[in-house]
Amino acid sequence: MPYTDTQPPLPWNGETVTSRHTSHQAAVSASKTRVYKSALYLQWLRRVGRGSDHDAADQLGWPLSSINSIRNGLGKAIEPAGITVGKYGKKVALWRVVLGSHKG
Repeated sequence: MPYTDTQPPLPWNGETVTSRHTSHQAAVSASKTRVYKSALYLQWLRRVGRGSDHDAADQLGWPLSSINSIRNGLGKAIEPAGITVGKYGKKVALWRVVLGSHKG
């Protein structure tokens, strides 16, 4: 899968020229706010102690796909903090900031 030239890299892909171009443009656009959103996510997670992706999406008002992307990009700055039943009745992971982490 190709990546944009950002830190951390954002994935983009598509089966046609048009879908690849659109995907790439979306990744470039997202990279402009990624650092800011990552910092907001970490701030939220520090405030609540631990939370699920759905909790973050509800509280921050972002799509679940954005929450997943931001969380995945934080690497070792966060860690699993248990499992709970989410709002759709399925088990979901809880996340917390790693103690001593200065990222964000």
